[in-house]
Amino acid sequence: MAATPLTSPDSETLARLRRGFLAPSMGSPTYLERNSILCALSGMADLVQHGAILDIGCGVKPYEPLLSAPGDRWLGSDNPPTMQASYGHLTLADVFADCQELPFRDSVFDTVVCTQVLEHVPEPQRLMREIARVMRPGGVLLLTAPMLWPLHEEPYDFYRYTRHGLRMLVNAAGLTVVRETQRGYGASALGQAFLDLHFSGFRHCLPGKIYIQAVCRCVNALCAFLDRIMPARRLALGWAVAAQKPAEAPPQTDKACGAI
Repeated sequence: MAATPLTSPDSETLARLRRGFLAPSMGSPTYLERNSILCALSGMADLVQHGAILDIGCGVKPYEPLLSAPGDRWLGSDNPPTMQASYGHLTLADVFADCQELPFRDSVFDTVVCTQVLEHVPEPQRLMREIARVMRPGGVLLLTAPMLWPLHEEPYDFYRYTRHGLRMLVNAAGLTVVRETQRGYGASALGQAFLDLHFSGFRHCLPGKIYIQAVCRCVNALCAFLDRIMPARRLALGWAVAAQKPAEAPPQTDKACGAI
């Protein structure tokens, strides 16, 4: 179902919202998570097939400046029941639809981007099949999902994923994993959990904001340092996967008939 956004954020608001994704502040409680996604996607940007790009659960399309090139057509989709708990009326979606039933023809997108959406999908296998269906042969999927993250956008919060779970879903949809990245190691995962618990329900008065900034900068810097020198790989904030749809096989030549 096509629709126009309910409210388009002005350029200043859009720039501020996107900065939270593209230049996360170390003084923010979500720095470790946001920075891990940014680093993972930056490391996969060379795999993007330019042309028609679908952003599933797009919100404010935060990664469009990072991944798109001049001439690309970046199309965003969002689902009204779940988007209300995130950016709601500020979504930049071009299409509103349930991602388990994408309203597009087969083989129309060169790249599909799906960041932090999979945990909100009741039947993730259906979403993966739909992604594979709308991708062109040789097209690429950039997918991120959490392994450790608090409940959010309830009641539409169903799953958490290991690298093996993502591989299984991707392979079952007929796609091939070409790159995968662990988002954060043990220190980042524990630090992110601590910051979320510590500041849950915290009052955002001026003294509180100063305290939040100070604690976040210390915890975020320490966890980032520990991840570099002691990467505990069994615990992660989440994973990022790049997968490709097989290219169509070239037509077979019947040698018995000879060249025409």
